[in-house]
Amino acid sequence: MSTAWYLILGFTFVAYFVLGGLDQGVAMLLPALRGDGERRAALNAIGPMFLGNEVWVVGAVGVMAAAFPRLDGELFAAAYPAVVAIVLALLALNAGVQLRSRGRRRAGFDALIAAAGLVLALGWGLLFGVLLHGVPLAGGRVHGLAPLADPQVWFTAVGNVLLVLAHGAAFLLWRLDQGPARDRARSVVARLAPVAAGVAVLVVGGWYLAAPSGIRHPAAGTALALVAAAAALVAGLAARQDHGGRAFAATAVACALPVLAAASALFPSVLASTLDPGATVTVGDAAAGGDTLRLLSIGAAPLLPVLVAVQAACWWLFRRRSSHALYW
Repeated sequence: MSTAWYLILGFTFVAYFVLGGLDQGVAMLLPALRGDGERRAALNAIGPMFLGNEVWVVGAVGVMAAAFPRLDGELFAAAYPAVVAIVLALLALNAGVQLRSRGRRRAGFDALIAAAGLVLALGWGLLFGVLLHGVPLAGGRVHGLAPLADPQVWFTAVGNVLLVLAHGAAFLLWRLDQGPARDRARSVVARLAPVAAGVAVLVVGGWYLAAPSGIRHPAAGTALALVAAAAALVAGLAARQDHGGRAFAATAVACALPVLAAASALFPSVLASTLDPGATVTVGDAAAGGDTLRLLSIGAAPLLPVLVAVQAACWWLFRRRSSHALYW
């Protein structure tokens, strides 16, 4: 049962990195857009999906806390500065988007939204890096924040920022009507996606050469990560040909696969110890007790299809572009 809940955890994080990632990407793009009109158009493009996209982070963290409390506690202890930054950035992004049009100081809110998107993309990338690096775990507790001092962990975070930024630009290329804002989004995808692909390849190569002890299946993780890099390249080519839908689909794949790559590389471990190999936490070790997992299967698991159905319905209802609707 622990493996089944691990798959559910992976699904919720994939959903958040794809859907929440486009929110972060659009947020980071605001400074590149000119004038209030273009920025409002970008925010209105994600308007009907924004809150639904952000729900997935609540689901993902909820599943982790309930089904894998040990992973939740020890991972956060090993990277709590990044976790604190993520929480504050989530609050800032949601507040900034919803309050931007309520007052006159929109430039200040635009800066807040862009900064929050950058911190979120960087913070989640750091957590990826910490998972791959391993944590100083011994004696049942984490000793220090050593993983956050590793340049490879930060390089992983930079790679995530580039992928998310290209993802947000691809979404705007797909959703916006013809105009300067769409042209700028197209330029960003066409130029940035190949760079993101190159950085992704370098990140994969760095982890492959570093060979942390927690990475038990380097071939599986490397293959999935390289597919993500290839998807980013496809997005750049699609943008050059002005195929917004194809570019967005490709960046969605590029943002989803790193989650699967990390999980595949580490499985059956979820958190490797850099101090004591015997302290490495496996899926079974991290999971809650059998009674708790059975209770979650009865009370929480049935809500997942409902959440998926509501999200799908939202995207279907608002599948057509609209230049007149105002959400934020």
